[in-house]
Amino acid sequence: MLERLVRQVGENPQLDQWDPPLCGDIDIRIDGDGVWHCQGTPFPRPALVQLFASVLRAEADGHHYLVTPVEKWRIQVEDVAFVLTDLVQEGEQWWLVGSAGLRCPVTAEHPWQLRDGVPYVSLWHGTWGKLARPLYYRLAEQVVQNQQEYGVWLGSQWCVLGEKE
Repeated sequence: MLERLVRQVGENPQLDQWDPPLCGDIDIRIDGDGVWHCQGTPFPRPALVQLFASVLRAEADGHHYLVTPVEKWRIQVEDVAFVLTDLVQEGEQWWLVGSAGLRCPVTAEHPWQLRDGVPYVSLWHGTWGKLARPLYYRLAEQVVQNQQEYGVWLGSQWCVLGEKE
């Protein structure tokens, strides 16, 4: 299955352009900590998680799918697919780093929002990531108020961490 997936996907997956039929459910689950499981066991190889994460799409029906040009499999996601664990600056650009080898630029294309007081970041293909608690606390040390919100400025991007009550 893995070799077939690599051949189907190629180096730059075009998930937004693919519309294969649903093949069914597959026993893959992403838990609340962003850990991928297959048949109840955590994936043993990070490279496999990165490959599957590269073809992960969330759709309007609220479900997450692994998508290739010819197959679409529904998986279970407890909260969000990714947990954001670090923030790095390279030149003027800030990057969020997270589970499954994720690197996401902090830009207007990836807005932050609060869900029950927890910061979430819109990623791509309908997926979201949430800030891990240690990253949240690290950013909270630099928090400022902007109108009715608390957050940080990372470059020119406002990143909300809380709301004024």
